[in-house]
Amino acid sequence: MTAPALAKTPPATAGGRRTAAWALAAVCLGHFMVLLDGSALNVALPAIGRDMHGSITALQWVVNVYTIPLASVLLTAGALADRWGARRLFMMALGAFTATSLLCAAGPTLGTLIGARFLQGLAAGGLLPTTLTIIARSYEDPMERAKAITAWGATGGLALVAGPLGGGLLTDLWGWRSIFVINVPVGLATLYLARRHVRETPRRAARADLPGQVAGVVALSAVTAWLIEGGPLGWTSTLAITLPVVTLLAAAVFVLIERRSAHPMLPLGVFRSAAFSASVTAGFAFQFAGYGMQFMLAIYLQQRWGLDALETGALFVPFSLAWIFGTLVINRRLVGRGPRVLLSSGALTATVGALLLLGVDGRATTPLLLLATGLTGLGCGVLSPSLNAAAMQSIDPAYAGIGSGVLNTARQAGMAMGVALLGTFIVMNDGLRIGAALVTACFAAIAVLALRSLR
Repeated sequence: MTAPALAKTPPATAGGRRTAAWALAAVCLGHFMVLLDGSALNVALPAIGRDMHGSITALQWVVNVYTIPLASVLLTAGALADRWGARRLFMMALGAFTATSLLCAAGPTLGTLIGARFLQGLAAGGLLPTTLTIIARSYEDPMERAKAITAWGATGGLALVAGPLGGGLLTDLWGWRSIFVINVPVGLATLYLARRHVRETPRRAARADLPGQVAGVVALSAVTAWLIEGGPLGWTSTLAITLPVVTLLAAAVFVLIERRSAHPMLPLGVFRSAAFSASVTAGFAFQFAGYGMQFMLAIYLQQRWGLDALETGALFVPFSLAWIFGTLVINRRLVGRGPRVLLSSGALTATVGALLLLGVDGRATTPLLLLATGLTGLGCGVLSPSLNAAAMQSIDPAYAGIGSGVLNTARQAGMAMGVALLGTFIVMNDGLRIGAALVTACFAAIAVLALRSLR
């Protein structure tokens, strides 16, 4: 008796493959814009400060007023994509991101720039979750979908590692505003591609958890404000004492809402898995250390070493190249050994790199700086994709979408906290060493988490 043939996904037509490829190009461009905007801006911050007479505190807000709303709306945006359709939300968010980029470029004062960055962060938070949904809709064959997701991930990695050099080049040639201006033609081209080639996803009834959203935003904003403003205002000032209380109250309200909600933004049951909780904690620590270090070094090298934006971006090249090598070569060779090996080896490599930063002091130690950032970048390149794999392997497949959203939210929150806390050390005489010690501790903690909690 002949065994029945297994059902296969029918092959796509040439026209269908072309449409899917253009749809992939659209979402990859959108993904690239959002991530590049953050990584390129770091090296331009001193130029913004000089042009607008902004303090370190103000520059921290230029970064974090984008990151906080981005982190806060990631989970809710998934529900909105289900309700409105991923294509519609993608185009709305992309249009808003493009328009707010123009507002950032035209901002006459630091206050207007910060306000425009807040709106830009909201748009970015709405855009990011739709990209993978659109890819899943465009590529029905599992193998083709996997290749498309790999291209999407590579595009995001390219944005993160190319940002410092590209941002430095743009800032030195045409000024810091050009970092935002360049988003406009790219955004318009992406809108054109999306309108023509992206198919709408099926809509279904989905409720946004607005009370939970508000409580989460308040908690994250309050703790970020405390870390940024506490030093300049004094840790015993009324605001510095009040903000931690607000943070704790908002966090408690958030947990209460999520426990009682019929449609929670964050189902707390996902944290019953110790491995998933460890992966999310590692994601927070990774972004805290990795992005916080980039922010700290970008300011330090220009203020203390007297470098310009392009020279600063050039010093990040070893970090960027090592990150790419870690992701494309080492990660692929070790992937069969599981997240535990990947996360621990990447974290230990980054720990050694961050530890070497303790010896950096003046231009004479430039070779040590390059070695330190190169090793850190290598470790980060192994860590970044492994975090997603670790989180997804440790959660029920039925909650895969929620799990991905929780991990990305934790990473963005870690980024905000890293900029807020490490930025306060820049004005100290030993600020780089203190920051490097904290970054070292974070990477070491990731290694411990991986070895103790993952298989």
